[in-house]
Amino acid sequence: MTAFLSILMIAAQLAAGAQKPATQAAAVERVEIILFTDFQCPFCARFAEPFRRLQSERFEGMQVTVQFKHFPLDIHPQARLAHQAALAAGEQGTFWEMHDLLFANQAAVQRADLMQYAARLGLDMKRFDHDLDSDRLNKRIEADKAEGTRLRVDGTPTFFVNGKRYVGGRSFDQLKQIIQRGQERIRVLSEVPDNLLSYGPADAPVRLEFFADLQSPVSRSALAVLDQVARKYPAKVRVQFRNFPLAFHPQAPMAHEAAMIAAAQGRFWEFARYILDHQDSLREQDLIAQAGRLGLDEERFVELLQQHRYEARVSADLEAGSQQGIHGSPVIFVNRIRIDGVPSLQQLVEYIESELAGIQKSDVRRP
Repeated sequence: MTAFLSILMIAAQLAAGAQKPATQAAAVERVEIILFTDFQCPFCARFAEPFRRLQSERFEGMQVTVQFKHFPLDIHPQARLAHQAALAAGEQGTFWEMHDLLFANQAAVQRADLMQYAARLGLDMKRFDHDLDSDRLNKRIEADKAEGTRLRVDGTPTFFVNGKRYVGGRSFDQLKQIIQRGQERIRVLSEVPDNLLSYGPADAPVRLEFFADLQSPVSRSALAVLDQVARKYPAKVRVQFRNFPLAFHPQAPMAHEAAMIAAAQGRFWEFARYILDHQDSLREQDLIAQAGRLGLDEERFVELLQQHRYEARVSADLEAGSQQGIHGSPVIFVNRIRIDGVPSLQQLVEYIESELAGIQKSDVRRP
């Protein structure tokens, strides 16, 4: 087991009562957990036990990957050496054993204490002593800290479940709930992938990412401009919708979830445009009636809407937008260039032309 990574492979099991040929494997969903921690942090010590339990817990139908990241804080002067000791033990295959000793003995992490722990684990003492001062291992700690900084980690413990950020410790039951929600998110993202919320050629050089609230009166104007440039550049522009319902629009969450139900059946744009054109009439019965007009199964539509089947799909877009500093809508990204509010057609054309010119120059310089 390396110092960084402990992988728990979870075998997929057939759903109860499901009948499949013996040669057909059940689908396995992947859940990645990344933890940034500090061996001198008391909150990390309390979180260590439930986190360690994840390595022996079985989750049906999931493959769970657990990564440990070193993030010693400057306020803990002994933390750096403790992390170096864990890595040194990991060089001899006992990272997790040293991990447990360090958290169980946070008050005793002087060099002499660390040497005692190494002796207790039966390590090669000369090698361990040398690795405590290893610049190579220290660079691994620095690499983890740099990664954490890029991910906006500023305290410990901080962990990510399939990219979703959590700060602070959790009980084991809370961790299980988080993982199960992560599994739900994977499922709904597979049922409503990005391509069902976009139009334009998949290989278009310019991508217009549109974060919008379907109940916002300005979203319709923004989409109208996007439609115009898509017609002007039919082979060069792709429009990608992102859910961003705002808290002060009470009907927006339901409207977005309803649009995701339609998207799962390939009718997103028709449904979204209906919502934008009827923002003053977004009652549940109105959305159900529109589903029927589009040929969707109304009974199934109601069931999925009441179950909040695609709430996680909407939340995923909201979180992605928040991570990019978005607080309102609409926001449009022209590749990486951000535009807040509704752009004019001329403004959007200028951005697109600039992007196309940059791409052309890059192609010319390429050998």
